[in-house]
Amino acid sequence: MGERSRSPETEADAAKLSLQELNGWIGHAELRTSHLKLSVSLKKLAMKRLVWLEAQRERLHGVPAPDRGRF
Repeated sequence: MGERSRSPETEADAAKLSLQELNGWIGHAELRTSHLKLSVSLKKLAMKRLVWLEAQRERLHGVPAPDRGRF
């Protein structure tokens, strides 16, 4: 079996990342939500992940998360 992504999946994983690393994961999530052709369900999962990552950045580093409304 292949390895899983090293992306943060829990609050503990996110706490181990620097602000720069967290911004990198957020950038990757933004790319998935806006520029890739995905099915509706995959796009929704990508948006949930993006919102979660931005919430972690706000909690850990004080960078305000943008208001993305409902997804």
